[in-house]
Amino acid sequence: MGAGHRFDRDELDPEQHHRTTLRLVQELGARLRAAGEIAQALTLTVSYADRTQTTRSRTLTEPTAHSPALAAIAHELLTGLGLQRARVRTLALRAEHLRPAEDAIHQLTFDNRDDKLRRLETALDKAANRYRPDIAGTASTFLGPATHRERRSRRPPTRTH
Repeated sequence: MGAGHRFDRDELDPEQHHRTTLRLVQELGARLRAAGEIAQALTLTVSYADRTQTTRSRTLTEPTAHSPALAAIAHELLTGLGLQRARVRTLALRAEHLRPAEDAIHQLTFDNRDDKLRRLETALDKAANRYRPDIAGTASTFLGPATHRERRSRRPPTRTH
């Protein structure tokens, strides 16, 4: 099962690469959960302007369809490529070695953050099913560096005495 994105033009911005990869993770995670499957491995393929490709794969320590876990692996894969000034044309993410979701093992922890994230993920999946797939998601996929700078520039100046 996979998800991919082709940029309108060659993309040089590493932040845009990361945001796009996160968006692909969200799409892939939602599709895995909807299909009732978990992935044992994740593969990232980057295609460049000169039509060459780089592919990296990682086996997950715990098979999952949980977007934060998939995002951590995808982030490691992308960061490991060191794409600082690469002219990226497409990014593709593929979940491999799929198994039924009932085979998933969830490690219990004393930290309830993961449980909260899983409940939030369930609510986001329901909203996406009811309205449209891109109705909600991680804020960093929608807010770019320029948006963050614009918000900061609207703040009133601080006064010093």
